[in-house]
Amino acid sequence: MKLKATLTEHGSRLLWKNFLPTIEKFGKTCQVLLGADEVHFIQTSLNTDGVHVTARFAAETLFDTATYRCQSKHYNLIAFQVEVGLLLRVLKGAAATNAHVVDVKLTIRQVTGPAGEPQSKPFLSFTASGASTNVVQDVPISRPFSPAEVTALVAAKDVGSYCPAYLDLVPGLAAAQAIVDRLKAVDDCAMLAVCRGGDAHLLVQTTSVALGAQIKDLSVYPQTAYVAAACDRSKPVSEQLQAALENGTAVSVHVLLKQLARVLSTSQLTEPAQVLL
Repeated sequence: MKLKATLTEHGSRLLWKNFLPTIEKFGKTCQVLLGADEVHFIQTSLNTDGVHVTARFAAETLFDTATYRCQSKHYNLIAFQVEVGLLLRVLKGAAATNAHVVDVKLTIRQVTGPAGEPQSKPFLSFTASGASTNVVQDVPISRPFSPAEVTALVAAKDVGSYCPAYLDLVPGLAAAQAIVDRLKAVDDCAMLAVCRGGDAHLLVQTTSVALGAQIKDLSVYPQTAYVAAACDRSKPVSEQLQAALENGTAVSVHVLLKQLARVLSTSQLTEPAQVLL
């Protein structure tokens, strides 16, 4: 097993300024999956309070392709778990020292165990080199995942298979954040419905109050999932939603509003072109 690369300046900045702070909002640890062409940062229920997070990068975005080596006996895939805060601290530190080059490699170090015995532990070793500095920092990681664990993580990253249709929430993002903030004052949980006609619905119901909101005319992805007749605008919103649920052109789930609010707020850090709901 071999992992060695030089981070690009753009890739390093993307990680420490945008994506790692976002990932840290959901959990202290994340799982990293590296392959020949892509790098994934993944959080499952093992890392969060229920939210599933996947950040995907082309390997060339993060690393200088001339230096990138990712080799293993299992399809050249390497995976492990790491503490997000430690990784973030190292990359921010390298930026603060104006390092010209940041090299990273997977290495094994001898450390002292609880009873004083020597133990071999895996680390990500970062070397930040500048005009007058050369700083080496080791970030402890879990043992590299077994082939079975890697296969399970590969399946976990394919979040596109979880839902047959998505709505792009970017045009209605400010409205969605305001709606979630209002609904949180009513209850902790809400029904979230996605309609293949381009509508998103949020509904909170308690024994004493029912409060809902609709965001209309959002783009549907993939485009083949769009159903023009899914929304009958001549009917009240509640009847539109009920009819769409009954005829199968809408699906619904119940979500914790604090989790949904956290997901929406991360767009301020990552500035995505799309927010697919």
